Amino acid sequence: MLTIQTRTLNLSGSHYEIGYQLGKMVASNEHLKAKYVVKTTVDRKQMKETNDLLDQWCPGLTEELQGFAMALGVKLESLFFYSMTCYVPHCSHIALLSHKTDENQPILARNYEFSNELEDFCLMRTEVEGKYTHIGTSMLQFGRDDGFNEHGLAVTISSCGLPVANLPHMQKPQFNGLQYWIVIRALLENCKNVEEALAYLKDMPIVFNMNMILLDKTDHGALVQTMNGHIAFRQINSGSQEQMLHATNHTVLPEFMHLEKQAFSHSIGRYQYIKNELGDKTHITKSQLKDMLLTKYPQGLCFHNYAESFGTTKSMIISPRDGTIEICWGGRAENTWNIYNIFQPIPSSTKEIQIEFDQIEKGLFDWQSR
Repeated sequence: MLTIQTRTLNLSGSHYEIGYQLGKMVASNEHLKAKYVVKTTVDRKQMKETNDLLDQWCPGLTEELQGFAMALGVKLESLFFYSMTCYVPHCSHIALLSHKTDENQPILARNYEFSNELEDFCLMRTEVEGKYTHIGTSMLQFGRDDGFNEHGLAVTISSCGLPVANLPHMQKPQFNGLQYWIVIRALLENCKNVEEALAYLKDMPIVFNMNMILLDKTDHGALVQTMNGHIAFRQINSGSQEQMLHATNHTVLPEFMHLEKQAFSHSIGRYQYIKNELGDKTHITKSQLKDMLLTKYPQGLCFHNYAESFGTTKSMIISPRDGTIEICWGGRAENTWNIYNIFQPIPSSTKEIQIEFDQIEKGLFDWQSR
């Protein structure tokens, strides 16, 4: 067992003010400061290219970064946000429309498998002046892994196919583009619903290969896949024959199937498990979904392989119509589920949870033909 400190933060004000607030919090915590400030700085050209992209697609975020650096008394180019290359989340997520759920409302459920050392373990409610208020978990403080906003748009992602990164055994980036944590934050701050989100994504340069699920409170859902700078999507609504979307870590849309002849066995296994458990079911409850998220694979969707960056760091249930998110940290029911409402400030607090480490199962990361 390992004890981890989780955080909830409620942030409001201008982008610069929010960045400054975050910087002051980090300044008093040497562990966090070492996590977000690095000794090796990026060159000015790379930083300018990144800032130009942020100003176009997620306006205001560069001001937040400036406030953060100012509060810490460091140069912008020393922020880890600029020097990182890529993180690879191995996740499972499920969107259910109202006809499938016991409460007769749309629900988005997700697990996030990652490294305990790289995970922020932080849930933020962010109320930026001129932007839509949203709740989501943070990546590198400023990005978002997932979340939903005041208008009822919810977004989750998982990696798709061979990850894109400047790392060995991965696909090199083909162009200068946005990583998923910026894409998610941009959608949450600027789009009211799935229709607006799809329009916003249309010309966005996305360098990361991902599966994204969009769901809004009107029972409109979409599975979006990006591969090598290209995008495809499938939509469902209350009148569709299909009332569920789900994704793990491989392609399922016909536009990209030919690009991926193999997938990790755990990805195919999780995808089939979700289909078998929920595909023909109705009156699905949140309790059923929580059991699926926290039960160990292959009887469920949970993993404790943190040493391999494949441990369940967080599980969540988002109800965009109610405006609530329920979150459980660390893949253990003992860490308890907590619920937060988009229309109520959440208390800034810390809480200790425990995670456990499992031995990696043989064949879990084998490639499987499709």
